[in-house]
Amino acid sequence: MTSVLIRRLLLPQWQLARTFCTSTTSSIDERYDALINEAFSDDQTLPEHWGLRAAREMSAHDFMVVHPKVRWGPSSASRLKDPQRQLDEAVTLVNTLPGFRVVESVVMGVDYNTKRKAVWGSGQIEALVRKKMQSRVTALMVNVDMLTPFQQHELFRIFHVPIYDRYNIVLSIFKHYAKTQEARLQIQLAEIPYIRNRLHYLNKYRSDPSTLHVERQMERANVDEFEVLRLREQSLRKKLQQVIEKNVGKASEETKDAAMVAVVGLVSHVGVLCHICMTCFPFPPQLPSGRRVVFTDTIGFLSDLPMHLLAAFQATLSHVNLADVIVHIRDMSNPDWPAQSEDVDKTLESIGLSQSRIRDVIVADNKVDVGGAATSSTPGAIRISCKTSEGVEDLIEKVDEVIFNFCMK
Repeated sequence: MTSVLIRRLLLPQWQLARTFCTSTTSSIDERYDALINEAFSDDQTLPEHWGLRAAREMSAHDFMVVHPKVRWGPSSASRLKDPQRQLDEAVTLVNTLPGFRVVESVVMGVDYNTKRKAVWGSGQIEALVRKKMQSRVTALMVNVDMLTPFQQHELFRIFHVPIYDRYNIVLSIFKHYAKTQEARLQIQLAEIPYIRNRLHYLNKYRSDPSTLHVERQMERANVDEFEVLRLREQSLRKKLQQVIEKNVGKASEETKDAAMVAVVGLVSHVGVLCHICMTCFPFPPQLPSGRRVVFTDTIGFLSDLPMHLLAAFQATLSHVNLADVIVHIRDMSNPDWPAQSEDVDKTLESIGLSQSRIRDVIVADNKVDVGGAATSSTPGAIRISCKTSEGVEDLIEKVDEVIFNFCMK
């Protein structure tokens, strides 16, 4: 289920520290291979000896998940977001990985920001240590985008268990479930900022790489690790671009007579949008008018996706700009649906969608069959239930109508 979403990952748009516009893939690979051959006698490639630890290589762990609630200041969360539900969403993420089980979770307040060396003050740290001992916790996940290497090392020193952040957990989920060549290349690229950030720390403090979840077997080799990393990044980008162009060309040929509908929505569990598409819409997809249609989903709207990963996966959302129609699926059984809806609108703005196109988005309020589901005041919102099929015909007719009007322009 996750792999269906991950396979749509496209090229990230980070800025390189140095660019070589005239470099070809072959010349970059030759320079990369030359450096690798200096360090290794066999023909290994970077992902085999340097990168984040693969999920299958991680030990099973009983987790304590801690959500640091910033009580005030510019770093505090939107008032629409409930800290307990943010914690629950983080618990769901951790439980997604095989062998990972959350046995304790807590919201712990913090003043102003999460930049302190140990994130919290001494009194709060002592309370967390007691919880860790009582629950026999073997790993800790701090629900922030990305801990600094200093924070990760300090928390490891205090708790004596592996320390994770959202970046590490989310990327590990993608890495574990990725099946396609495109997905694997994208994920290897997404690892590079994390590795580069920690490499500076490892070189300066000679720390154990395993405490930062980094596999590093080039440490004793007589080679410039940053140069290897830079060349590898360029090589991956070019290879990924080639795969994307091939896939886009194939997809364009297969769907040239079909309209594209982008399905978006903020979800807390990878694969929900895929399930909605499979449940709510006919297969093969054909509208009442007889027009063929292709539905696309995305992982770009995963709840509170770490900012660095959002930048990496922004191009994943590029198909939204190309879509003939956009359908926004909202979970009305979630009390946080207003905050989630706000996040989706902000993400659509961040990828360059115009305000007029955002206003034209078809809003579908899902899970109206669930007791206590909210009723929105959004004009034109269609109430549906993918479980009971209530309202699904109305949604399909609306999609058909919008596509017809779009094609008539």
